[in-house]
Amino acid sequence: MATRKSGLTPLWKKSDINKLFKKVGERADMVIYQLLQRTGEEFVKIARLSGQYIDHTGNLRSSIGYVIVKDGKILGKDFRVSDSIGTDKDTGKREAEQLATDLVRTYNNGYVLIAVAGMKYAVFVEAIENKDVVSLAASRSDEFIRKQSTSLFNRLGI
Repeated sequence: MATRKSGLTPLWKKSDINKLFKKVGERADMVIYQLLQRTGEEFVKIARLSGQYIDHTGNLRSSIGYVIVKDGKILGKDFRVSDSIGTDKDTGKREAEQLATDLVRTYNNGYVLIAVAGMKYAVFVEAIENKDVVSLAASRSDEFIRKQSTSLFNRLGI
């Protein structure tokens, strides 16, 4: 008695399915990166514009920046001297980059956006002088990323 094959042939090879998952993963990585980047830019913009403190050296505003990290590897960053008046903006930029790099060692699992004001006295300007340095920017950035994430997940049906 001869057996007859069912006539079914697979539409895709296992390698085709693996390529599909790889492409979808790459696209998801890009979307997450772009969302974190837009949030970081929003943080920097708000923090630099909203601060009502006098920045004599330009260091405090220049110390505002961010890094985007995935599993301990820095994927992107934005640190630059501010456009504000000041005598030594480079120190602020350098301190911010160093602080963010130090924090990468602590926050090194999954995707992380690390936004900083790198000058050590930023906390005192907020606490003692009651002037906003990054608190408003952090709050608004949190709202921004939550809104954008919710919108993205709704579009994807998640």
